[in-house]
Amino acid sequence: MKPVLSYLRPLIGSIIFSYSQVFFSRNVYFAVLLILVTFFDPVTGMAGLVSVLAANFFAWTLGFDKQSIIHGDYGFNSLLVGLGLGILYNPSFPFFLLLIVASLSTFIFTIVVAGILSKYRLPYLSIPFLLAIWTFILASRNFETLTISARGVYKLNELFATGKNILVYSYQILNQIPLPEVIKVYFKSLGAILFQFNMLSGIIISVGLIIFSRIAFLLSLLSFILAYYFFTIMGADLNMLSYSYIGFNFILSGIALGAFYLIPSRESFLWTFLLIPVLLILTASLNSLFYSLQLSIYSLPFNIVVISFLYVLKLRFHPGKLAEVPVQHFQPEANLYHHVTGLRRFRFFRPLSIGLPVYGKWFVSQGYDGSITHRGDWKEAIDLVIKDAEGKTYEKAGILPEHYYCYDKPVVAPADGEVIDILNSVDDNRIGEVDLKNNWGNSLVIRHDAHLYSQISHLKLDSFKVKIGDRVKKGDILGRCGNSGRSPEPHIHFQVQSTPIIGSKTLEYPLSHFISEKNGSLTYHDFDYPLEGSLVQNVNPNKNLARAFHFLPGQLLKFKVHRMDGRNETEVWEVKTGPFNDTYLECLSRKAMAYFVQEDSVFYFTHFQGNRNCFLYYFFLGAWKVVFHSLEDLSVRDEIPLHLFTNSFSRYLYDFIAPFMSVMRVLYRSELIRNEEGKSKQSLHYHAEVGVWKAGKYNPEVNFHMEISEKSLVSFTIKQAKREWKVDYIK
Repeated sequence: MKPVLSYLRPLIGSIIFSYSQVFFSRNVYFAVLLILVTFFDPVTGMAGLVSVLAANFFAWTLGFDKQSIIHGDYGFNSLLVGLGLGILYNPSFPFFLLLIVASLSTFIFTIVVAGILSKYRLPYLSIPFLLAIWTFILASRNFETLTISARGVYKLNELFATGKNILVYSYQILNQIPLPEVIKVYFKSLGAILFQFNMLSGIIISVGLIIFSRIAFLLSLLSFILAYYFFTIMGADLNMLSYSYIGFNFILSGIALGAFYLIPSRESFLWTFLLIPVLLILTASLNSLFYSLQLSIYSLPFNIVVISFLYVLKLRFHPGKLAEVPVQHFQPEANLYHHVTGLRRFRFFRPLSIGLPVYGKWFVSQGYDGSITHRGDWKEAIDLVIKDAEGKTYEKAGILPEHYYCYDKPVVAPADGEVIDILNSVDDNRIGEVDLKNNWGNSLVIRHDAHLYSQISHLKLDSFKVKIGDRVKKGDILGRCGNSGRSPEPHIHFQVQSTPIIGSKTLEYPLSHFISEKNGSLTYHDFDYPLEGSLVQNVNPNKNLARAFHFLPGQLLKFKVHRMDGRNETEVWEVKTGPFNDTYLECLSRKAMAYFVQEDSVFYFTHFQGNRNCFLYYFFLGAWKVVFHSLEDLSVRDEIPLHLFTNSFSRYLYDFIAPFMSVMRVLYRSELIRNEEGKSKQSLHYHAEVGVWKAGKYNPEVNFHMEISEKSLVSFTIKQAKREWKVDYIK
């Protein structure tokens, strides 16, 4: 049975998603609705299905990417060709033979067009459909065995044959509803995308659109209404929209530009609406041109405008607020919430992590734009000293360098790299004096990457533990803090720069994974800039936490889940690596995947996909971000994309306004807690909380408690409302 299912799942997926891809979706429920709509005309529906099966068969046979086939990438253009030919001609053996050839041709066009446009990182949309359907409509005029269909003339009879009285009554009731003409034409145009020229089809598709995406539905409606009234203002013939049904160009363009290829926002809505008149003029002109050939323009205007505008955006120097979708999640809400959360989570993120060049706690005596020397081209730097509880940087009289707490303390590599320059010839200054001739004092420069260097200055003479050309690892001792150069008292000057010369202009570059303390409050920073007047320290990794959250590809993890109703289940995860080296945990029984990143100092999740009715989902929430620290007073805070936590009705309503304002967020907080009575003192106890912030009010909803031993996770407890359940790790 399993081998059969292993073949059926990809086959079913390749069929279903070929339908939903027409609307840039991978929503199964939406896809099923679309399939049902195409069968309102059984012949058209069957022609579409045959075309999808044929195109996917050619893709499988020729060895194209399996995931692309399953996701419908090679099927949706053939689907449109099948539907278009199916509505035009009566079924016959020559017709279905032509349909197979058309499917093969569409598949070839898809590969060719995709190959050309992918060089410019542009989508091929429905260009293969246009090339194929025009080719076969023109060619079929020479084929006498093909007969033009009269279906659509007796609509009620056809609906009765398909769905008996239910469809007939539904059709009649809908036509009697006193809707504005613009809404009626909107529904008809929506149905016309799948070659179903009636309001009933459009209404069902609109319901599917709302299920799939509230933002996509809103854009489809507003774009069409704007086009309709622009037609009216310009005095154009509205029959172009009402009877030729090419109004779907405005619907698809609205969804594509406003919400799919661009992050939904005020800017994406504005530019989508600005392009509507352009699309309208193009539609009118192309319609006149193609009329002489007795061909429909179909989706040609949509393809031209969307691809042209996306190409224009590729040529920008500064993206601004009109942002392209970097990682496609195939739902506007998911794209939006990942984007806005990512901006807050990783606002200063850099691919290469550079930490502080010291051990322990140091005080930032001068930060960026410092009031003493950090000015102009050298403003992006920090000075570090050590202070005592009284705020003094020295003991005794403070008249000798040795009296200062930071003097002779080790200086370490802030990141992996190569030592490319060292200056070691300057004596320490007397306290209060400065050496302006040798401004930087004893210094060294490390190359971390192309055009990325760090410089550490004012070191002690002859204290270097490395030489030019040495490879160093993060945390390796480089030398010791001194008082050389422009330094009235011992301190460390640290800067990042883009050139290898000592004294180069500074580069604004955030430091990673450090903890700051100001006014007694501890804050963890992923990538940030240390503030003047704060105590800072690198994260001193907690080995137990680091081991517990160190997952290796191929590793299997087993858990015993004890549910509230007394049921016990065993859940097995496997650690896997994707095609882009993205690592994830997969629940083998529920087909759920939680994507994560693990570094020396922190473990965090980025995305969840699949069935949420499993322990993996709750682990994903509870361990959203785990910093490997040992400070009980440190609370780690973060944010989870809204759609990954709540599917409440209020959230669905919020989706309509989310591109314009942010009044709803999911917040995460975690901390180490002291050992409680009856719990092992050899283990760590980690508490986390997830809640919804809405209109200024925060409401915690789920609590998590993790017990971690010296080697791994021991147990995981989940408390949600009146429910509580526990999970034990099986070694």
